[in-house]
Amino acid sequence: MTDWIQSAEAPRAVARVVCLSRAGGSARDFDQWRKPWARRSRCAVQLPGRLDRFHEEPLSDLHRIAEEVADALTTLSPRPYLLFGDCMGALVAFETASALRRLGAAAPASLVVASYPAPDRMRTQRPYSDGSAEDLRERLREVGGVPPAVLDEDELFELMLPMLRADFAAFEGYRYRETEPLASGIHALVGADDPYVTVADLHGWRPHTTGEFTARALTGGHFFLHESDEAVSLVRDLALDAARSPEPGSTA
Repeated sequence: MTDWIQSAEAPRAVARVVCLSRAGGSARDFDQWRKPWARRSRCAVQLPGRLDRFHEEPLSDLHRIAEEVADALTTLSPRPYLLFGDCMGALVAFETASALRRLGAAAPASLVVASYPAPDRMRTQRPYSDGSAEDLRERLREVGGVPPAVLDEDELFELMLPMLRADFAAFEGYRYRETEPLASGIHALVGADDPYVTVADLHGWRPHTTGEFTARALTGGHFFLHESDEAVSLVRDLALDAARSPEPGSTA
């Protein structure tokens, strides 16, 4: 086990879910998933610069983040698994799967990507990572996902600012590198009331897998993950499916 992975191993688990949080998030985002999952284990990735890794330098290069996560995953005991990525975590999940393929490591059975368009889609949003602290604070108020108590308390916001800038720089500076589609299936999710991402946007993920692809809207907005249990139930079912299926790309 490494500092990158926080694990809640279930007794006699046959599959594992690896969770990657949104920009400004942490492994704690998935605390509501801690209750026992029969025959499934849950892992959450903790990036540098937050909570128990607060004193480490946050990373602002998404490709490097993915490489570090891939290296960390190779230290876990072998088990069928899937990657779940929320917002920026969706990009990290995709690039982590690509990095694992380069390493020759076991591939995830599938990727579940939430609230984010495909990695090769052009992004035209105004960059916030190198703007003023107030610009970033107002952007976070608009989008949500960061507790109001953090945004309202100047000292707390200043403490979090380096990590927030690094996260915004990571996805704002991300550039897709042409690569072969993944053998892992991709299941793309969005909140039905998300003002930023639509079901149509999700279909851009289709060319990035030779495996199963689904796209669906669930109840809620941009952060639907925290608004209903639909996503949790879906991920649980997909994890169990992973245990019943051969490794992606195998001929078993």
